[in-house]
Amino acid sequence: MDIYWVILFIVLVSLFIERLVRKLKISSFDQRYVVVTGCDTGFGNMLAKRLDAMQFHVFAGCFTSKAVTQLTEECSRNMTAIQVDVSKDASIEQMLETVKRKLPVDKGLWAVVNNAGVLGTAGQCIWQTRQDFETVLAVNFYGVAMVTNAFCPLILKEHGRIVNAASVVGRIALGPAPYVVSKYCVEAFSDVLRRELYRTGVKVSILEPGSFKTGILDPSAQLKRLENKVNSLPDEIKGKLREDYISISMDRFIKGSSYASININEVVDAYIHAITARYPLKRYLVGKDAKSFMRALWLLPECASDFIINKLMVVDINKE
Repeated sequence: MDIYWVILFIVLVSLFIERLVRKLKISSFDQRYVVVTGCDTGFGNMLAKRLDAMQFHVFAGCFTSKAVTQLTEECSRNMTAIQVDVSKDASIEQMLETVKRKLPVDKGLWAVVNNAGVLGTAGQCIWQTRQDFETVLAVNFYGVAMVTNAFCPLILKEHGRIVNAASVVGRIALGPAPYVVSKYCVEAFSDVLRRELYRTGVKVSILEPGSFKTGILDPSAQLKRLENKVNSLPDEIKGKLREDYISISMDRFIKGSSYASININEVVDAYIHAITARYPLKRYLVGKDAKSFMRALWLLPECASDFIINKLMVVDINKE
């Protein structure tokens, strides 16, 4: 019996030491340069402003010129807002050239945060076209991969870190197929990248947020996505579709959204830790739903998780 108490003691001490180590921070924020994409609204916008307030030099990638103007006006001189479309290699290259011009001689980047993302289309997996998948992957996956590859030499120069926004649905498939597939891609890419950069000193972290009350959960936007998808279906499919498909789908969407967290800062805090911790986590599971319900789902046998997901979320598309 004594050996079990020894093992328990070792485990508890190890957890305590790890907790202390994770609290260790880097220094000299004002001498470090960070790139963040997807800064128009939401998590990226809040993160860019938080980093600016902490005296980091921030290169904030925004999709619209309006967001560039707003960030420039609202933040300090350390903020450089840049218009970029991460789905286009030429636009990423232009941002890279701007960053290089702004960086001091022989200075690299401390962090690149791939936050930009889109939800894309709605509806059943079998309704999605090649273009539906390509539109989402262009931002959520190819954008992550190409931004990372473009800026990696500057990260290597500082032995910095790369932080990629995946999702809890990159672990357990829930939601529109193009979005879910893109987040699985981010998970795989980040794992491969982390292992390839293991000996360089560059850290790679993945954020896996659960459900948070952001624009992505706007019911009117979801209704429009659903209506657009249903209206685009061939007559043969629409003729067999149950009349109340959209209303039932929206009921489930709204009910699911009601459990979303309003504590958006929780995600930004995870980003901040990944950037400022001396020893960042490899994965940040963020949100109560991600840490409880969703974690339980991916640990269950598929027969159990399939039954639960089908019961709670999947809508039968055919007429009875």
